[in-house]
Amino acid sequence: MKPRAPVDTVLLDAGGVLIMPAAEAVLRSLRDAGARADLALIDRAHYAATAVNDRFPPRNRLSYLKAFAQACGVHPDRAERVISELSTAYDGPKWTRQLSGAAKSLRTLSLVPVSLGVVSNSIGVVAEQLRGAGICQVGPGAGTPVSLVIDSALVGVAKPDPRIFHLALREMGAEPERTVYVGDTARIDVDGALAAGIRPLHLDPHRDCPDPPGRHEHLRGLGDLAAWVRAHGH
Repeated sequence: MKPRAPVDTVLLDAGGVLIMPAAEAVLRSLRDAGARADLALIDRAHYAATAVNDRFPPRNRLSYLKAFAQACGVHPDRAERVISELSTAYDGPKWTRQLSGAAKSLRTLSLVPVSLGVVSNSIGVVAEQLRGAGICQVGPGAGTPVSLVIDSALVGVAKPDPRIFHLALREMGAEPERTVYVGDTARIDVDGALAAGIRPLHLDPHRDCPDPPGRHEHLRGLGDLAAWVRAHGH
């Protein structure tokens, strides 16, 4: 097998990797339905629901929300109302909560000699969300500086279309074989990165990925990324 080129560029997804929806409305809806709810549970439910969409493509918002409610223990009799409320709570503008440890993990990663960027399917506000959460931004700010933040709504192409990755590579002057993309979905992030010739790294904290072992690499937590990059870099 031909050895892989060392990694010198890291691209990251935003939702499910760096940010999550603001918690208040999500928790309130679940508690009103009689389900136990806390931050750890709803973040766990996100990855479980994402895996359902990965297992049964194409990606579907309703199937995600149904699986999310089920993972949170919502009784089937109350699911319809909860799903309607969750749909509002999970609207694009609501993704403003820093995923636990994300800012710290990026700061640690910035000490490694690699270029950093974000490539996200969003609604035109992801750069603002990341800056507001103190995670990262282009230029000076409270978070880690990154070379770019690409938002699908602003460039007119979305993952898994490889062209959104090509835009990032071109702007950063990066080579696909020396680039890794960190995302939380198999069908959107992993498949899109592979189509662009980029090495995917599936953020899969609970080993939910439905794909066969060995198809692609996995990362248990963003806090492990810096060590992974050091091991696979120059």
